[in-house]
Amino acid sequence: MKKLAVVVSASLVMAANAAVAAPYVGVKAGYSWLNDECTATSLCGDDDSASAGIFGGYEFNDFLALEAGWDYLGKFTGAGLPDDSVDAFTLAPKLSFGVTDAIDVYGKFGGAYVNYGDKSDESFLGALGLEFDVMENGSVRVEYQALTDINNDVVRAFANTASIGFAYSFGGSEAQPEPVVAEEVMVEEVVEVVVMTKTFEATLLDTETFALNSSELKPESTSKLDELVEMLNEYPQAQVNIVGYTDSSGAAEYNQKLSEKRAHAVANVLAERGVEPSRISVSGEGENNPIASNETKEGRAQNRRVEVTVPEFEYQVQQ
Repeated sequence: MKKLAVVVSASLVMAANAAVAAPYVGVKAGYSWLNDECTATSLCGDDDSASAGIFGGYEFNDFLALEAGWDYLGKFTGAGLPDDSVDAFTLAPKLSFGVTDAIDVYGKFGGAYVNYGDKSDESFLGALGLEFDVMENGSVRVEYQALTDINNDVVRAFANTASIGFAYSFGGSEAQPEPVVAEEVMVEEVVEVVVMTKTFEATLLDTETFALNSSELKPESTSKLDELVEMLNEYPQAQVNIVGYTDSSGAAEYNQKLSEKRAHAVANVLAERGVEPSRISVSGEGENNPIASNETKEGRAQNRRVEVTVPEFEYQVQQ
């Protein structure tokens, strides 16, 4: 008699590749409002016009970047005011928080140096926006920005802009490791009863295993289960346990149901390929038992997984 122990762990990765720290540049255009301009000889008023700008920065991680920019804000049109344009040089840290794998909400809080003709003044800057990943290294922004306390001996004003922009990052993406399957190792002693161990190392499937918020296993991902299916069909006495997990994004009840559906999706593939459903145990653990931090995109991607385990079992062979 021989004994065979098999453990298979399949991590099904659903998130986009985590971006590495990198510099970026961008352009934007929109509309500006110059409010409450006042002088000794003119009344306060509001001016609005088209605006434009360029920006660049360095992203240290998924949450923090340092960004500088230049903005054209339009002109004051009040009586007695110079016909000069208003522009600003800005510098601020940018704090981002992921809403989904492809959408971030961000804020900027810093300072600006505002020029109006030959006059200038320092100002406080605040901005709030949404950033959408539209390609591997490109994103689209929608932003509202405010410059406060623009105060020199010509005007005293506030500048507000609403804009849409495009940013391009010069960083790449961390390469995902190729799937690795250990060669089968059989150890047999020259005795009547031999204990043998077969181990399958973790298989890392590609990022498109499931569509976003979907429990459907994509056809191209099922081939990663070939070796497991072959072993289960060869040893009909083997049982298999399938457990689904999610990250901590979203409601716990929703995550629990999604983890169960994704575990069932893997179980259905095994059943369709000849494994008796009575041999398959399926469950979901939701956001429990994380294997990485849920504070980063990369960690959340690792926690979204399905683990497949075949417990140890015995089988007989002729000597």
